Amino acid sequence: MIEAIRNIGEYSLEKEGKSINNPLEILLDDPESNHKNPTYKNIFSIVLQEINGEYIYKNIEHERYSKEKLKKYLYKQGNSRGIDITPTSRITRVKEDGAKKTTFELKILSWFKEYKKLGSNENINFLVKIGDCLRRNKNKIKKDLEIQYEGINKKEKCIITIKINDKYPGEYNIFRNILVNSASEKFYKKYGEVAKSENKLCSICKKKNGEVYGFVNTFNFYTVDKPGFVSGGFQQKDAWKNYPVCLNCALTLEEGKKYLEKNLNFNLLKPNYGVRYFLIPKFISGVDKETKNEIFEIMKQQKDPKFRKTEINRLTNAEEELLELMSKQKNYLNMNFMFYTVSNAEFKILLYVENILPSRLRELFDAKKDIDNVEIFKGCMVPVSESKKKTGERSLEFNFDVLQDFFYDFTNKRWISRKYFLDIVNKIFTGKPVDYDFLLDFIMQKIRDDFINGYPTKIDTLKAFMLLNYLNKLKILKYKKEEMTKMEKLILPNEIGGEIKTKIESFFDKFSDFFDSNIKKGIFLEGTLAQKLLNIQRLPEVSNAQAGKEPFRPRLKSLKLDEKQIRKLLPEMENKLEEYEKNYYRDLESIISYYFVSSGNNWNITNDEISFYFVLGMNLSDLFKKEKNNGGKENE
Repeated sequence: MIEAIRNIGEYSLEKEGKSINNPLEILLDDPESNHKNPTYKNIFSIVLQEINGEYIYKNIEHERYSKEKLKKYLYKQGNSRGIDITPTSRITRVKEDGAKKTTFELKILSWFKEYKKLGSNENINFLVKIGDCLRRNKNKIKKDLEIQYEGINKKEKCIITIKINDKYPGEYNIFRNILVNSASEKFYKKYGEVAKSENKLCSICKKKNGEVYGFVNTFNFYTVDKPGFVSGGFQQKDAWKNYPVCLNCALTLEEGKKYLEKNLNFNLLKPNYGVRYFLIPKFISGVDKETKNEIFEIMKQQKDPKFRKTEINRLTNAEEELLELMSKQKNYLNMNFMFYTVSNAEFKILLYVENILPSRLRELFDAKKDIDNVEIFKGCMVPVSESKKKTGERSLEFNFDVLQDFFYDFTNKRWISRKYFLDIVNKIFTGKPVDYDFLLDFIMQKIRDDFINGYPTKIDTLKAFMLLNYLNKLKILKYKKEEMTKMEKLILPNEIGGEIKTKIESFFDKFSDFFDSNIKKGIFLEGTLAQKLLNIQRLPEVSNAQAGKEPFRPRLKSLKLDEKQIRKLLPEMENKLEEYEKNYYRDLESIISYYFVSSGNNWNITNDEISFYFVLGMNLSDLFKKEKNNGGKENE
């Protein structure tokens, strides 16, 4: 993956017209990170003037941010809790708030205190004198900043810098040198140790270089944070021996990282769930430069709605997702995925998925297309929301949100298991088997919670069935295929089932992989019968019960069902329907009885499976409406 990021960095350097021999161009940061919806629109400059070798404060100058002046602003972000690399910073606070100091004090004054002892050949006291001038005029500068800030649109953000004799920091060698030296230091200086060596081979470009560094740590691929981490018992200062990287390669990796963050950085789920990914293309050996550039350009255009020609089919929550586009490419490149989260400014890699070919992505989208077009899923309408407000409905479609539903607690806003969620994401991409029983455990936890709390279970149940069908379509669902007994292989006798028999057999044929035993068929249909009974109990002339409070509902044991309970439910439901004189389902009951009798005793099926097939039948009961025995349509 490191090699792929390096190649991306090389492409970006060429595209931007930057030279690896001019580190300043690569190291600079843009204070405005979101150019689609920019917010940093104002620059406040603390204007100083030199008179007779001394510096005086003149005023605060306000101007609009300009991308063309990035080299002059010379912004390079530092530690969020400390100073930036240069005396140019994003403003977070203009006015003191209790004990909380202003950005001017925390970032600018502190910067000159940090660099108090540095000077230049032109004037050994240059930085000291600037710092002294700022400190002498601290209160005046703070007051002037407040006045200037009053006239700013509060939706717009601001940047603070200095101007000395009408020149920005980037127009002075001393500030440029500080940036290059400080930014380069992170590659070899940490933990009070210096990890570098001279005239050694770089592990990336395989060339001997004047210097190689040991702390190059792009995206935390390689860490020596703990003493003794380095293999062979090396000390941190010897880290260069394990992973030596020259300055040019380190800078190229930094550029590749910047390009990924800006252009190939996507949400896997909705933003508030905190899982994002970098899409990192890697070309196979021999692919020409023109083809590489063409792919990068296609990817860039696809992210821009102005160039997007068709609606995107998505596996993730990113509106500008590129996966369908990449699935249409030839197998001269593969995709690497780096899933990550950022919490309290800490970047944490959650999962790597490497070497995914376009042909594999095609398989994922072909399976999605087939599953999305299944009638029971197309007919399941799910709410569409914007800013937490329902704006409409759409048909249920497969994406990773469907999988998330069973590993995230939306009520308490916490992950049940992000680890297992990402493990299944990994298996979907790589084609590794997913354990059916393991997944069903999480599915039933979710559906039982819905049921116990009186929430509708239909959407979550159909999401679960969709997920299982999707995994099965990909041939990665690992489950025990039932061998039907000789009795089970017999088709339903003609005298059993009446007109509803055709609908039932047609449904089981469509989903034959999941209805491979009469046990499952019988449990499913018993769930269908249970829902019909609950519907009848809501009728005014019966119990007038509210949904979720039907008298028979407690008999369903919070969907913690087993073989014994399933066998008891059928006669209980038949008796209730007869009691209400609304038993329109004798044909259905006879089919259920047939399936149970043909299955024998001691069913080879887990309680989670029993409960799932039962609740699936409940939520698909509308598929099996029939003519009432006394004429008219069933309408419970």
